[in-house]
Amino acid sequence: AALLILGFPAMTGLKKVGISLLGLLRMLPQLSIVGAFTGSALVIKVAPLLGLAPKPLQQEVFAAYAKFIRLPLLHPIVSTFSLSAQNVMLALALTHLVAVALLLFPAGSQPAKVAGLWVMVAMAGAEYCTRAADVAPPMTPEEFKWQAQVLGTTSHIFLFLCGAYCMARTSSLGLASAILGRKTKKTEGCPEKKGVTISKDSKTTAKKQDKTEIGDSKADTQKEASRKRTTTPPPKAKKTK
Repeated sequence: AALLILGFPAMTGLKKVGISLLGLLRMLPQLSIVGAFTGSALVIKVAPLLGLAPKPLQQEVFAAYAKFIRLPLLHPIVSTFSLSAQNVMLALALTHLVAVALLLFPAGSQPAKVAGLWVMVAMAGAEYCTRAADVAPPMTPEEFKWQAQVLGTTSHIFLFLCGAYCMARTSSLGLASAILGRKTKKTEGCPEKKGVTISKDSKTTAKKQDKTEIGDSKADTQKEASRKRTTTPPPKAKKTK
């Protein structure tokens, strides 16, 4: 019996941990896409474009995208819009960040479907470009090139499946609605506190008014008593025979 009593809190704690882990597993596709696409947009695209990346990384990224825009599937589109490698990098960074925002801030399944569709297209395009141009991830030594390519393919497949899951079964995280809900709860709680303070102040003022009225009435009664004393006629003198 003692072991059962001691084990019950442990079981409830394990149950809570299991529920929280299940919640994290359900959000794993969205969180994986958010982390990967934010890093890709900021580190691989925005930082080299702004000159914030190291020179070797910047040169490798620019050389890779120069190869990408010359591939058979991309060259007609790029030449039609007269885009450079830097323009393609900027467009990809913006679309990646838009997909991240669609997964993070709104609520519902439609934003998740749009973001999931873009993730699938981007990962298919990334796998095509890296394989067709025979390019490894940046800053990879030549002797580890094929291992890095295998890791890149694995990450592309995983993120592609995450995008498909977002399109089919899940919804966005709804971070904006959660933040706004907390703010509205705080603002709804504030008027009640103000009303309580106002009612307290009104009670104190009412008590003060009652005390002043009682004091005024006492003063009036004292004045009336003094007036009666002063206005009483003097006693009549007795007549002498």
